[in-house]
Amino acid sequence: MNGSTGDGLKEGGGARDRFDDDRHCFVCGEKNPFGLQLQPKGKDGRGTISWVPDRRHQGFEGVVHGGLISTLLDESMAYAAMSVGGFCATAEIAVKFIRPVRTGIPVKIEARLVEQRGRLLKLEASVIQEGEEKAKGRGTFLQVTGGRKGD
Repeated sequence: MNGSTGDGLKEGGGARDRFDDDRHCFVCGEKNPFGLQLQPKGKDGRGTISWVPDRRHQGFEGVVHGGLISTLLDESMAYAAMSVGGFCATAEIAVKFIRPVRTGIPVKIEARLVEQRGRLLKLEASVIQEGEEKAKGRGTFLQVTGGRKGD
């Protein structure tokens, strides 16, 4: 079915719209030697990532680059979405930075599903460090066709 989802997103499409996992994801891909190689978890509409950023991940001295924070919010929401909707792709993401995320200190990223309408899933996520929310995000994800590729 081709048409609008009501959020400006198009449904449908052909084979070129497949989203296959070849294990080279920047965040979780075990085959990506330049990636973070983290192990996000997703279950029952919730996603989590645990991580200790180091100097390689900074923008300013001692401060994690905002692009990586956005990436991890996106990934945690993706795992939460996929835990209930199968393969999903990010359609939209918004991030609010509250306080700097520091290098060398453990971080937990937590996401949760807040709404599902058909193929669209809406999620929220937070970056927590030392018990304080440092950043938060909202995202819209779309269920897509895809699969995990073998070796």
